[in-house]
Amino acid sequence: MEKIAILADSGCQIPVGSKEDQGIFIVPLTITMDEKSYLDDLEIHSEDVFKRMEKDGIMVMTSQPSTGSLQEAVQKIKEQGYSHIIGLPIATGLSSTMNGMKLACDMLEMPVTLVDTKGTASNQKYLVEVAAKLAGEGKSPEEIKEILEKLVEDSATIIMVPNLEHLKKGGRITPAVATLAGLLKIVPIMKLNYDLGGKIDTFGKVRTAKKANLKIIDHMVNDCKVNNKDFVFAIEHVLCEDLALEMKQKLIEQIGECEILVRELPAVVGAHMGIGGIGYQYIKKYEG
Repeated sequence: MEKIAILADSGCQIPVGSKEDQGIFIVPLTITMDEKSYLDDLEIHSEDVFKRMEKDGIMVMTSQPSTGSLQEAVQKIKEQGYSHIIGLPIATGLSSTMNGMKLACDMLEMPVTLVDTKGTASNQKYLVEVAAKLAGEGKSPEEIKEILEKLVEDSATIIMVPNLEHLKKGGRITPAVATLAGLLKIVPIMKLNYDLGGKIDTFGKVRTAKKANLKIIDHMVNDCKVNNKDFVFAIEHVLCEDLALEMKQKLIEQIGECEILVRELPAVVGAHMGIGGIGYQYIKKYEG
């Protein structure tokens, strides 16, 4: 039986180094503000980034983990006796982290099976935890990949941002969405397009932020057919916890008590959404 490690980036919100005893290895993404770069979760945290954005109105840039940090993680995995890696990076539509993982593994001659999470944050974390559980049960890399990709198919990320400036300058939106940036009094609703590897694409537009959030709740319930038995939910935000908690109650009113996390977005995502942005995620539970 192979000894399998899970490799992911800090977008999954698992603290770097916190679960290596469970076979989960996290590499930090990079955050750049005022021409100075920081290692996500090690040198700076989400709330610090968002408060700087709010106070100084700065644009924040993000990038994939450095080749050095990826190689260091893969070398550590090898030294601990693992024979295979399951790589679970942030969506390929948002970052080139998957390519970086493959390059590091190739350079160190470490077998790797890569799975596009087509998301980040709570959904990515859930996939990492399921992967570690499956590896502990003795599943093969092929079996793990098949199970995880099925979970990805039964997941989604839908976002609302008060304006498109951060997403537009960060190059994280499709041209169709970018054209909305010039329209006045329109709040765009966007969804990670899985056919584009999780790149942010247009979904709808309404006149107010409140209506946008309510439309997302209705979409999840009526179009995506989520329920409180089979799915795990998260509502993650950029310094707008009160609205996120209000929307949590709206979702509960429609489907009943459910497993739903409310917290701040990872800095590498929230930096591109701007203050007041909210992301909604759901993913089907793995029952084994």
